[in-house]
Amino acid sequence: MSPNWQPADGEERADSRLRILLLGASGFVGGGLWTYLAPRHEVVGTFASRPVPGLVRLDLRDERRLAALAADGFDLVVHAAGLVPLEAAEADPALAHRLNVRPVEVLLDAVRGSGAKLVLLSSDNVFDGTRDHYEEADPRSPVNVYGRTKVAAEDLLLAEGGHLVVRIPLVFGRGPWANTFLARLAGPTTVARTDLVCAPVYLPSLGPALARLWHRTGVVHYGGTDVVTRFELMRRVRQALDLPTRVVAAQGEGGRPPGAGPACRRPARLVLRSTRHRLLGPDLDSALAHLAGPNA
Repeated sequence: MSPNWQPADGEERADSRLRILLLGASGFVGGGLWTYLAPRHEVVGTFASRPVPGLVRLDLRDERRLAALAADGFDLVVHAAGLVPLEAAEADPALAHRLNVRPVEVLLDAVRGSGAKLVLLSSDNVFDGTRDHYEEADPRSPVNVYGRTKVAAEDLLLAEGGHLVVRIPLVFGRGPWANTFLARLAGPTTVARTDLVCAPVYLPSLGPALARLWHRTGVVHYGGTDVVTRFELMRRVRQALDLPTRVVAAQGEGGRPPGAGPACRRPARLVLRSTRHRLLGPDLDSALAHLAGPNA
């Protein structure tokens, strides 16, 4: 992946080399962040169950280990771990709370008074999907368990003060270790919904954007430039990569992939925009050209 996805904003900051703890570095989003941050800072990344060379093992439910690691003299703790699949959270709310909410409490206790800053990656699913777009101050009204756990985690962080919540939308692209997004296009048929609208973010742009934003506190949004349906996104990715799958349009629960977990309500329109900065992810044409290129 190219390290040069620099959103034009005029907010370039020459941060000194930081010591960063990146929770969830083995995941799809976390892996994209690792790719950008590791060459520029001293980064300790974690994995849960899938070993990755250079990362350290951490189960978020091991609170003693989590607290000890977070208290080990970091400048920044980036929290990109947890239970992400919406259906999995819906099937087990207690586990979703234990993995998405409780670790934030542990982290806050661990870094309190140390000078370390927490950056929590949150989600557009804190909103109900009834507005044209969402800005940072808009009221949250989650419609699923995953969204409710993200609201609870945000509240913990914001009540403490001095930390940062970064809400992101659907992220697409190719991860260095986990390919959660492209796995959706692995079968002979890919069912994708025409009634779900988003402003997706290309994975390689997330690290540079985060580095532009982490000096802030409170809540910031980072969304993509183009607004598309899930069907349009999947169709264009399939076309760009010349994948053998056939993308089939669907609406409602007909758009759930085969073998998915229990039904989960999804907000119909999630478009993140910001009043605090001018950063946007690259347009789809640019992102897909890069994704299909030899250096992606």
